[in-house]
Amino acid sequence: MTGEASENSFGVFVAVFAALLLDNVVHLEETVARVTDLVMSSGKPSRDLVVTLQSFDRLKQEFEALGDALTRYAESHTTPISSAERAQVEQEVIAAITMADLKERLLRRLQDDLPAIPAPPLSEAQAAEVDVDVVF
Repeated sequence: MTGEASENSFGVFVAVFAALLLDNVVHLEETVARVTDLVMSSGKPSRDLVVTLQSFDRLKQEFEALGDALTRYAESHTTPISSAERAQVEQEVIAAITMADLKERLLRRLQDDLPAIPAPPLSEAQAAEVDVDVVF
């Protein structure tokens, strides 16, 4: 595979992940809207419930920001670029993230001196649920 083909396939790969992430944001938003409707129809919701719903909205915003950043990064991989140009693109992608705490968490994860964080092992039950689609 040539360098250009490799760059293009990487960009396509990242773009697909970004699109799926943003699709999940839409589903999250629809689910939260339904939950909000259910909560509001049952009378005055508790403060804790409202705060929890706001947390879902915050998660949605973070997922959107990450999806947008992935999309911008994928777009930069349509043609071969130098490592200096890539570093500039990465800085621009991160700079465009408007959620300060999300940007800070991302930058902390990108620091070279951070240890790799392994994914936790999945139980048999969790592994069985990975490929299950739940439709409400």
